[in-house]
Amino acid sequence: MRVLVAAGGSGGHVYPALAVMEELRRRGKLTQVAWVGNPDGIEAKITGEYSWVSFLPLAGQGLPRRKPWRWPLALATALWSVVKAVRLVRNFRPHVVLGMGGYPAFAPVVAAALLRVPVVLHEQNARLGLVNRVLSTFADEMLLSFPETQGVGRRPARPTGNPVREEIAALGQRPGLGRELLVFGGSQGSRVLVDAALRAAPRLAELSDMRMRVVVGRASDGDEVRRRLQDSGVVNVDVVEYEPDMARALGRARLVLARAGATTVAELAAAGRPAILVPWSGAAAGHQAWNARALADRRASVVMGDEELRRTNLGDLVARLWQDSEELEAMSVAARTVACPDAAGRVADALVRVGGRN
Repeated sequence: MRVLVAAGGSGGHVYPALAVMEELRRRGKLTQVAWVGNPDGIEAKITGEYSWVSFLPLAGQGLPRRKPWRWPLALATALWSVVKAVRLVRNFRPHVVLGMGGYPAFAPVVAAALLRVPVVLHEQNARLGLVNRVLSTFADEMLLSFPETQGVGRRPARPTGNPVREEIAALGQRPGLGRELLVFGGSQGSRVLVDAALRAAPRLAELSDMRMRVVVGRASDGDEVRRRLQDSGVVNVDVVEYEPDMARALGRARLVLARAGATTVAELAAAGRPAILVPWSGAAAGHQAWNARALADRRASVVMGDEELRRTNLGDLVARLWQDSEELEAMSVAARTVACPDAAGRVADALVRVGGRN
């Protein structure tokens, strides 16, 4: 089966799609996969590490919601991208297209619909995104990470969970937690989280058995963050711009300070890692706050907003949790109850079912 994937813009869109493609390969169902995305986007970097993925560059841009004067240009660019996407889809001749939401999925999915190629859409977040709301008209199947996803309305949709990579799902089968505090603001990084960790550093330095791993993304200068943490007494610290091995990072984590992107939440649940979640206030329609509730409602995480984080003594909060093994273990068990370890298989089933009709 030939599958065309339309996903990009962030690791949260890319990694779930990769998990599904790996599941199809494991089953022997995937003969060829092409990935349409922005050549300057994170999707090009990530898929470049997979020799069996053919990357098809298609430049595009999202709709600047707070800058309406730029909407006409954005819409014109989107229409031109559809024209180019029609050529890509026609040349590749996929049996099915998998769209993962976000603006990189728009043009390829519309092109597939124009060419009458079956489409499966997946929504990672707990609130249906703008692109998927528009594209749902063209979908043969609509799949959801959360049964209670907001904004679905009367659209027929099937909950599958959010696919995670096999090596991350395997962490949930291993007892015990690691010895690191992982600070992770998503693939783009979070200045708010990094600054909070820096303010907490003097208190964290008192936890002699703790190591830190800070993923700064594009939000901060890694060398400066490392220097400031070490100057505050946090000696055992690794600071990286990008985390290439999230399974290893989560495997070593005892506690995670993170944003609440859908894939981050799914990976925390699958790995069974306690977390302090700080939903990004700029997320469209507040979807990260909805994502965070999946763990918070099961008492698998502590949730606070950006302003609350600035007011909170994060060092004391981390120290309290760090030293309470029973609470951390209870949070770990609770997190695993949210996990959908077979989500990749469920999405793969949908692709085989829909693609087989073509």
